[in-house]
Amino acid sequence: MGSKYTPSIHLLTGLLVTLLLICLTLAHTTHEFKAVYQKKAQAVFASSQDMFLQHRIMLDALRSFFHASEAVSPQEFEIFAKDLLKIKSALAFTLRPDLQLAYLSDPSRLPELQRLQLHRTEQGELQAQLMDYLLVSLKIDEPNMPYLIYAISQKRILTRIDLEQNICVTYQFEHSIVRSSACDKPPAVGFWRLFTYSDEQFVILSEYQTQFNLQVYYQVPRAEVIEILVIILSIASLGLAFSVLWFVKAKHRQVVQRIECENRSKLALLASINHEIRTPINALLGYSKLLKKTLSRQEAQLRLHHVEQGGDKALSTIVDKMIWSANLLYSVAENTLNYSKAEVGKLQLEQHPVNLREYVERIQEYYRAFNSTSGKTLSVTISDTLPDWLVLDGTKLFQLITNIINNAFKYSTGEQVHCYMDLSMPSLQVSTSPILRILIRDFGEGMSWRAKQALDEPFNHQSASSHGISGMGLGLYTCKRLLEQIGGKLRLRSLEGQGTTVLLRFPCQLHCRVPVPTNHYAQQSLLLVDDNLFNLEICRSALESHFTHIHSADRAEEALRLFSIQRPAIVIVDYRLKDTDGLALIKQMIIAQAEHSWACQFFMLSANDRHEIPDLAQFPELIFMQKPFSLEVFFSKLAVV
Repeated sequence: MGSKYTPSIHLLTGLLVTLLLICLTLAHTTHEFKAVYQKKAQAVFASSQDMFLQHRIMLDALRSFFHASEAVSPQEFEIFAKDLLKIKSALAFTLRPDLQLAYLSDPSRLPELQRLQLHRTEQGELQAQLMDYLLVSLKIDEPNMPYLIYAISQKRILTRIDLEQNICVTYQFEHSIVRSSACDKPPAVGFWRLFTYSDEQFVILSEYQTQFNLQVYYQVPRAEVIEILVIILSIASLGLAFSVLWFVKAKHRQVVQRIECENRSKLALLASINHEIRTPINALLGYSKLLKKTLSRQEAQLRLHHVEQGGDKALSTIVDKMIWSANLLYSVAENTLNYSKAEVGKLQLEQHPVNLREYVERIQEYYRAFNSTSGKTLSVTISDTLPDWLVLDGTKLFQLITNIINNAFKYSTGEQVHCYMDLSMPSLQVSTSPILRILIRDFGEGMSWRAKQALDEPFNHQSASSHGISGMGLGLYTCKRLLEQIGGKLRLRSLEGQGTTVLLRFPCQLHCRVPVPTNHYAQQSLLLVDDNLFNLEICRSALESHFTHIHSADRAEEALRLFSIQRPAIVIVDYRLKDTDGLALIKQMIIAQAEHSWACQFFMLSANDRHEIPDLAQFPELIFMQKPFSLEVFFSKLAVV
């Protein structure tokens, strides 16, 4: 059944797996976001290095130009610098010692220099500022022109850095700041700051440590963050749902296992009670039949001597009523046990050849004792096309038929109950087994709508008559459940004032073998083993008219001794013995039989079902019979062997 903590362990495991999946998803997503950022940042840094490397080369070229000549004219400077700087939108000019403009690389851009701001620091360093430009000042060797200023267009830088989408790039040089258009977006706050990345780098432009502070800032697009949040939420929802379902399934499995365990316990208890009930019922039935047989012999002797036998007839009637009551008690016990078995799906067929003509006579005899006191009669009709022999579970069929007829006798106000039997042979499918159909009809007041609910609801008894007769309400329900589990059907049709008709469809098989007459076994030796002396006496009495040599024992030791001495051809052993069980005893007998080599057929007699006996499947040659002991069932199984 597992631990009581199993559902909680399943729930916790599911939640931990869900949490692990969320963590792995977050880690993978964070790695992907960071990889995208690093790719963009490296592209910005590489582009900036490349751009300012080109500017540095130009600066070095301008310095070399001045160093390579003793004197440089304005025209020479313009020709050299204009074409050099044009592709980078840069501007170069020189200053005299008095900070006045001297040479200019592109005279057409002279108006832009009107906003040039120059001043010296206390240390004598020159500082220059020009709107929309980043300025780099260098000292050159010209005595009359000590300063060279290189102006880098901010628009050119912006055009370059705007190529990198969704990443904010900032250049800071002294008091000048250049920012890309992506920096115009409002910065992330709160939760969204978890998905931002930033870095900075210093770009050195010359050997005089002129440098730019380059900063990059990347914010993951909110659409991508929302997408991954939706994925995580879906994983969390599915994981939680799976964990809860796993918990519910484990809880349900525990409940089912507990119910199955309780059902097995109840079934075992009912089987034990049923076994104890069957023993006195079997004794009551057996002794009643013995008494009836004795009375029949006495009546025959009295008739032979022409003696009045009115008292004996009254006694015979009383015995018939005793037999009827014992059978009714047995039917109630069988209904209760079969109801429990039907609820847990433990019903099984015990099929054997049945002589239908004798079977019907048995049913009619069953109700003869009740006819005189109830004022009702049973009429049974068999179709001419019905074969004499069929292979079926006679015990369960008898229970079904008697349950329906008992209801008709008990509740119907009519005086007649009709029973009709025929065989249905399906022609569409060759593999389909034939079906025995039993139609039972009474002519009473019929059943009310509430009474019909007994088919689907146990313990819901509602009498159709006005007599208010009570009952358990198990008969119809048990019949329907029993038929459903063995492949049959029950149909009921009842109208108030028109009586009730019940159709039973019972699975069976055709019997192709020639039946062996019972007197065929008369000279064979038979051994009976039962620790209950009443059952032993009753079974012996029933078999005496068919077997000449019958031996009996109530202990396993005595049974083994008789088995070795008498070497019987047939052995009938009760399953429950005082000092051992029937299977262990039969196993010992089989060993003894193998040593002396003679043919013997073993029968197991028990009040339990076949599946309730452990290790019975290990004895395929053993024939199982259920109590109470029935001569018809015994001879039919013996004939098959």
